[in-house]
Amino acid sequence: MSASATKPPRRAPRPPRRKDQQARAARAAKLSRRRATEILVGSRTAWRRRLLVGGIVVGVSGGVAMVVWLFWFSSLLAVSSVRAVGVEGAAASAVLSAADVPIGVPLARLDAAAASLAVRQLPWVASVEVRRGWPHEVVVAAVPRAAIATLSSGESVAADGAVYTLPQGATPARTTTVGGDAIAPAAEASLPTVTANGDALIAAMGAYSSLPTDLAGRVKAITATTRDNVDLALRGGALVHWGSAEKATEKAQVLRSLLRHRADIYDVTSPELPTMWKRG
Repeated sequence: MSASATKPPRRAPRPPRRKDQQARAARAAKLSRRRATEILVGSRTAWRRRLLVGGIVVGVSGGVAMVVWLFWFSSLLAVSSVRAVGVEGAAASAVLSAADVPIGVPLARLDAAAASLAVRQLPWVASVEVRRGWPHEVVVAAVPRAAIATLSSGESVAADGAVYTLPQGATPARTTTVGGDAIAPAAEASLPTVTANGDALIAAMGAYSSLPTDLAGRVKAITATTRDNVDLALRGGALVHWGSAEKATEKAQVLRSLLRHRADIYDVTSPELPTMWKRG
């Protein structure tokens, strides 16, 4: 007998039992229901999330739109009054007229830069700032120039050589700066007169404004034909050849020493070699 004849025959696979089939079907159905539930819950959660995000977006957009409307288009924050500070009387009226701020325009839409530029065109205004005074006010803060001398024509001259005329009825600036010191304003008639123009006028004002207060108070008139030949006429009748605006500190010190001696003309154009003499 051969070896192959001794092997037992293979058994056919046992058909699945009915109970096993039912258990697998139950597990599959349970898994299917669980997945369906998860999908449903996830869908509801995503929907709620979208609703929440959409509500937030709508709310924020509505709030932004309300703020834009309130500040840019509503009359609730519109200009109802405009006032000037730093100037009074006719000068204040001139500043407000130049600024020309419209009543009723929303404050946020006010062109403050344009109003400031318009006021700066006034020759007697040194600086200006237009401010919003929420919720309804605009403040125009102007600083007028301070005259330190006058032309023979009566026009005022500032330290930088600017020539201007105040509005009729306006009062001059309350202080005048000479030699770095603020001094009480003198009457218009007591300010020194200046005869110069262009660069010579600028040099003359630079020379005068560099004088210490005690020396500036003794100057009656200033003349200059060029920027290098400024002359100062003193109230006592003496004349000072000042020259250019350079070396102002040295010239002032030398002049103060020379004035201790009586003379008609003092020359400090070269402070290292000052001279003085009498006429005749």
